[in-house]
Order: sequence, then structure tokens, then C-alpha cells
Amino acid sequence: MADLDPAAVRACAQNCAAAHVRRASRAVTKLYGQFMAATGLEPTQYSLLVACSLTGGATVSKLAEAFVMDRSALARNLAIMEKRGLVKVKPGEDRRTRKVTLTPFGAATLANAMPHWREAQSAVETQFGAERLQELLFELQALMKAVAKAEEKE
Repeated sequence: MADLDPAAVRACAQNCAAAHVRRASRAVTKLYGQFMAATGLEPTQYSLLVACSLTGGATVSKLAEAFVMDRSALARNLAIMEKRGLVKVKPGEDRRTRKVTLTPFGAATLANAMPHWREAQSAVETQFGAERLQELLFELQALMKAVAKAEEKE
């Protein structure tokens, strides 16, 4: 068994992309959650409603891919949202697919939640800087593409 090198552990703590991105994600999600609390939506649910609105009926697989989520985790989230009447999950064009659509109640809930999202977004832009935020979003997209390429090679 190899000895644990404290310098290597410190370097890991300081430079680990996974740890830093996860912490930032939790912090941002917590802030958006505070603003969204009055709507009864979690930030993930809000994002799913946005995606359903934009796609007009994406498959569960496409949503899972877009959100970089495991299909079973997404299915659990969608089941909760369907129970609340926000989305409808129905069979797709073949037996293996299921399509997710926004219900009228889901659309109304999304419309009512948008001002809360705008407040959260404004708070982030004010504290972090709107231009810096756009640069960060661009870089995060690039990071996701790079990670996807690395996964393809394995």
C-alpha cells in the first residue's frame, strides 16, 4: 500500500474540476431555490418545465441527455411533476419511447415562476457580473463537450 502524500491531497483539493463544479452547482442551485421557493418548484423542476416548453414534446431519453441525467433519476423527477399536473408523460412513436409535454397547468406554473427566476438571475448577474456569467456559461458548455469527447475515447 502506497503512503498518502499530503501535497498530492492538497493539489487534488485545490484543482479537482469535479469537486469545484459540484460545489458551485450546489451554491447556485441553493440560491435559485430560495428565489423559487414561493413557486413550489425546485430549480431542476423549473429547468425541466423550460425544456418541455421549448421542445414541445421531447422524449425522456433526449431530456436525460440534455440534462446529463441518468434516465431513472429523470423519470423520478418527471413522475413527481406528472403527479402535480405539470407535465404529461405518454407513449412515444414506438413502444420504447415516452414523450414529455407541458400541461396547461405546467405552462401557467412556468409563467408564474419566471419572475422569480429573473430575480435569481439578476442577483447572480449583480454579484458575479453579467458579462462574466455569459463567459462562464460558454466555458461550461465547452467543458461539457470536452468531457463528452473524453468519455467517447474510453
